[in-house]
Amino acid sequence: MLTPAEGSKRNWRASMAQDVTKGRPTEIDFMNGLVVDKGRERKVPTPVSAAAVETIHEIERGSRKPAAENLGLTLKRAGV
Repeated sequence: MLTPAEGSKRNWRASMAQDVTKGRPTEIDFMNGLVVDKGRERKVPTPVSAAAVETIHEIERGSRKPAAENLGLTLKRAGV
């Protein structure tokens, strides 16, 4: 049901993934960045969100290319 029909022109990629692919600024600071900020306020670690923010910022700056390998890097940074 969730698999696009063959030949479908519909974009099934999440909006942030579309932004990354198209080189547009993302909402990472308003989503995962907020989680990180609230975690710091309450002294709750948020290593996965913090690592995701770091990786996306690198992509936005152009120092890292969007690639599937970034998932492993992000999890490694988070200690997962």
